[in-house]
Amino acid sequence: MYAFLRGAGPALRLVVSLWVVVALLAVPAARADLLADVLQRGGLRVGVAVGVPLFSYLDARQELVGSDVDTARLLASDLGVRLEIVRLTNAGRLPALEAGTVDLVVSSLAITPEREQVVGFSMPYARLYVVLAGRPALSVSGYTDLAGMEIGVTRNTASGALVARFAPRARRVDFESDMMLIEAAAAGRLDLFSTQNAVLDAVNQRAGYKMFEGKFVQQEMDVAIAMPRRERALRAWVNAWVFEQLRSGRLNEIYRHHHGRDLPVELRPAGGGR
Repeated sequence: MYAFLRGAGPALRLVVSLWVVVALLAVPAARADLLADVLQRGGLRVGVAVGVPLFSYLDARQELVGSDVDTARLLASDLGVRLEIVRLTNAGRLPALEAGTVDLVVSSLAITPEREQVVGFSMPYARLYVVLAGRPALSVSGYTDLAGMEIGVTRNTASGALVARFAPRARRVDFESDMMLIEAAAAGRLDLFSTQNAVLDAVNQRAGYKMFEGKFVQQEMDVAIAMPRRERALRAWVNAWVFEQLRSGRLNEIYRHHHGRDLPVELRPAGGGR
């Protein structure tokens, strides 16, 4: 259970152990503890949205790859259990947690106040940048320019929520997954869409030219591992794990391998990668 702490100093080991013990004591004895259930069954069910560029997507051999996939593998390995990846759509991430079909979601899930009312989040392990993308000929520089215009969004995502909140007079076109949005944009069925940078790059790559450009950055958003809201022991373990992997630089190595750049310095404790 504490494999990830083998290289840590005694002070960190003590802090993490106390963190988990306090969380375990806070769990009412009458209810099941998901962390204990995972360890007993020897397997961890992790929900991952398929078709999110760089984070979780199918390669040429139709195998699921990306930074979130590698993060899930590392987490399960350090927990000492087998990994079962449950493939989801973007819109299906929170419903899968609520239905109990997954134990965790590791899937470029941004922390928002609305989501925090439904699920529990770990400390951030990555960051994404939500942008409004459009055809180069369109003159768009802010939300006020979007009134009356069609905006493609992926359903149940932070980008869609931003459009709904700040551009209520825009006409949203919802897609079930990032991959469906990419296909529609590259096929010319959209002039504007809200998404993260990696999806914008994937659209232009599929089109074969710079079909869309970023018009403005809507928001920088921290990404975290999601779990059932009241699972204090599981959240304590995951938080301790994320902290140690950021400190050791392993999460930064995964991110750099897939995204071609380092995690923001403010997400990495001292010593957490270059």
